[in-house]
Amino acid sequence: MDFRERILAAMNHEEADRVPVMGLIMDPTTVNLVLEKKPVDFAGLLKRPVWGLLIRYLMNTNWFWRRMYYGNFAGSLKSAIKLGFDANWTIYSLMKLNREPESALGWAWHDPFGRVWELGRAPDGSMAVNYTRGLCETEEQWEAWVEQKKPVYEALIKNVRVFHKKLVEKYGERIYPIGYAAPGIFENSWQPMGFVNFTKMIYQKPDFVKRIVDFQTDLYMKYLDAVMESGVEVVLGGDDLGQKTGPLMRPELIEKLYGNSYRMVADRVHEKNKKFVFHSCGNIYQLLDKFVDWGFDGIITMEPTAGMDLGKVREQVGHKLVLVGNLDVSYLMVRGTREEVDDAVKKAIKDAGRGGGYILSTCHSHPFVDPKRLEWMIDSAHKYGKYPLSV
Repeated sequence: MDFRERILAAMNHEEADRVPVMGLIMDPTTVNLVLEKKPVDFAGLLKRPVWGLLIRYLMNTNWFWRRMYYGNFAGSLKSAIKLGFDANWTIYSLMKLNREPESALGWAWHDPFGRVWELGRAPDGSMAVNYTRGLCETEEQWEAWVEQKKPVYEALIKNVRVFHKKLVEKYGERIYPIGYAAPGIFENSWQPMGFVNFTKMIYQKPDFVKRIVDFQTDLYMKYLDAVMESGVEVVLGGDDLGQKTGPLMRPELIEKLYGNSYRMVADRVHEKNKKFVFHSCGNIYQLLDKFVDWGFDGIITMEPTAGMDLGKVREQVGHKLVLVGNLDVSYLMVRGTREEVDDAVKKAIKDAGRGGGYILSTCHSHPFVDPKRLEWMIDSAHKYGKYPLSV
């Protein structure tokens, strides 16, 4: 079997020749280490008068951003191929540099959805970003923002289409690129105004919140269509609906606000004869039955540090959902021993691999994930993941 057949067999709850292994490589630090490239100190260059001026100009031009961002994810796929993954996710993002007095650098990224992303340095000196706040705290600010950004949304969808299609055409013969439509409807609803503001609005201005959700659902469907034009049979989508102790909102409220939107998403993917895997961090036991009801084909993350146990998830949903992920990135894939990685892979395969329907993966990615431990993970998967399973 090749990587594509292996992934599709798992998505159909069939036992392939072995459990497939998916990479979540996206951080420049990981790419630099795997491909033995020198990091670029973006934050440092931004502080220099001449270089800073040039970078700010180039980064805010669509043609340069598209080229630069594509190059980053081309590096991610090359890294995943070199390490031996069967698949790797691909995620498009569009950002502009803006003056930000509160930032240490005086500049920060703003995305089309109304979020501020703080610039920082990863361990090797390359760029790292983190969401810090929203730009649309009031109804008036949100209305003005979406009106102003109409041309940007059109450019975003066009870029998404080109980005994913180009990556599949270039690397699809060597690895399975799984396009990720992100961020999702829930995150795009609350993050531009902050969680506290948004939860107040749910009760104080329910009609406004419905308008937000309807707008974000419509935009997300266009985004998802663009991702699916890459031609692959499996796509990712999702929202972080959970925190360490449970869902961010009551499941009943999530159903009320977003249930129909998520059903529409699943239906759209199935209309295109594709499979949909939903990403959510956090403790999401209370939402697993919702995912089945909404029509999702699989879920990815199952964050162990949030109490998600792979065996318990499989016991709860059976083979109604394909399971992807669960290997820890807080300790195991950062400084775990070879034996610990080996044991974790063996346990994951034992807990979820029988009958197919499991794709081995880390639960997420960040700059501290060690490529050597990713290598160990793949080696262990090849050792213990051969069907029929013996673990």
